[in-house]
Amino acid sequence: MAAGEYTIKAEQGASFLLFLEYQDDDGVGISLRDYKSAMQVRRSIEDPDLLLTVTGSTVNLPGGTAWTGSLTGPSTSYIEFGSTGGVSGAGDIRMDVSSAGATGSTGGILVTIDGDTMAKIPSGRHFYDLEIFGGVTVTKILRGRFEVDPEVTR
Repeated sequence: MAAGEYTIKAEQGASFLLFLEYQDDDGVGISLRDYKSAMQVRRSIEDPDLLLTVTGSTVNLPGGTAWTGSLTGPSTSYIEFGSTGGVSGAGDIRMDVSSAGATGSTGGILVTIDGDTMAKIPSGRHFYDLEIFGGVTVTKILRGRFEVDPEVTR
């Protein structure tokens, strides 16, 4: 199955949320327990440097689901970073959640990025993709442009 294409429109300096539901052909949510996920944003598809990288994973525990995740963005405004650079921000990818982040929504994926990190992302048209990893299987579920409108109030 090919990845879906979607243009993300974000605003510089504003908190960012993206919610989607990963479903089978019948519209039933696919469980993402024990999965990992990653989303990266780059100025161009070929660019070796990053503007953002967001990760997440779920672990099925006896009492419910636990998450881990991270967000890494530029250390200063409008600067790209390599695989070892960047600074941590507040955000991650949560799976099997509702649009508000509550558990119990099979197939729900919520990507969050804090406003401070988004303030450092240059305005313009960039590129992203979102992948999930279940065991040894990697599935690219979404890709496209990541368009950032410039911030006026700073």
